[in-house]
Amino acid sequence: MNISVFNGTGQVDYMYGLVSGLACNKNDSIDVLDVDLTQELFSGFENVNYVPVFKYYPRSASVAVKTINILRYYLLQFWFLVSHKPRIIHFQWLDRHIVIDRIILPAIARLFGHKVVLTVHNINAGKRDNRDTSINRLTLRTLYRLSNKLIVHTPQSKVELMNEFPVAESKIEVIKHGMNNRVAKKGTTTAQARLHFGLNEDDKVILFFGNIDYYKGLDILIESLLILNKDRNCNYKVLIAGNSKSPEYTAQVLEKAADPRLKGCIDAKIQYIPDEDVELYFMASDCIVLPYRNIYQSGVIFMAYTFGLPLIVTDVGNFRNDVIEGKTGFLVKPEDPEDLAKIIADYFKTDLYTELEKTREEIQNWAWQNYSWEVIGSKTRELYLSIK
Repeated sequence: MNISVFNGTGQVDYMYGLVSGLACNKNDSIDVLDVDLTQELFSGFENVNYVPVFKYYPRSASVAVKTINILRYYLLQFWFLVSHKPRIIHFQWLDRHIVIDRIILPAIARLFGHKVVLTVHNINAGKRDNRDTSINRLTLRTLYRLSNKLIVHTPQSKVELMNEFPVAESKIEVIKHGMNNRVAKKGTTTAQARLHFGLNEDDKVILFFGNIDYYKGLDILIESLLILNKDRNCNYKVLIAGNSKSPEYTAQVLEKAADPRLKGCIDAKIQYIPDEDVELYFMASDCIVLPYRNIYQSGVIFMAYTFGLPLIVTDVGNFRNDVIEGKTGFLVKPEDPEDLAKIIADYFKTDLYTELEKTREEIQNWAWQNYSWEVIGSKTRELYLSIK
């Protein structure tokens, strides 16, 4: 079978996991179309052909260079669809220029006989982020109609997709999100990681990792930390690591974090975290908190599981199914700093924390059994074969 994965310069971890699962079937030929930065990741797969359709340039590059790069990006994808025999075209992320991504690209694919599969990571991110528009909904509706099959990660997402955009149930397949099998693991110990951040052995370290935006609720975590420091006089420390997706919101959060009661409690790095530094954050921490207001599913959960780090997450989206209370973490009420503070304090009294080394190993073993990319790749391949 010929399979071509279009990543749209989107999230790399999921694409790598999916391709690694698909590549287990050596009889298939897989093309990956993405930014040139990720090409080296796939050099070890014999049946994967990499097509660098987008060049990485720093933000300081001229407008002319960026414009030419985008034009080249789309022309190369158009040419690929036109010049190759009918095959499976699996789109991952289609959010750069929505009319081209959501209408023109899949329309060309269908016109030239390709079978189109789309992974719907977010049913409607515009609605989630309070930025929904009529053009956003129209282009999404068109994209979903142009696709032969749609993949969602949770049963809740399937129901929402059917309700929000009239899509036939037979067109939608629920296939789990897989573990993060791309992040570099160098064997860094907790002691080494804490030394890097200047943390003490007995510090209770909480991690917030990932892009910073309103729906991710970092402000709620800061509020809970104020409650913990005021009412319980604990030595909690918070590591914040991630890019700002909303400068205004990030500024508000940092202003709140500058409260004198939190002096010395927060270490914030508001930027993209290089792959080689990710392990430091997850090994230095005792737990990770995802205080999200709204989400479909988060890849951060599966990165945490890669390092065996317990999670404290709000009861939104599919988190209830992905986090097993008392075994891999705990659930808290959404938008409730007091409940979050209570659960954080309670967590540090449980065996999950007091026997953290054992906990990490148990979480990793459980997660690899339940979120294997080899199984996910096999199920995805079965979906491809089902398209008439």
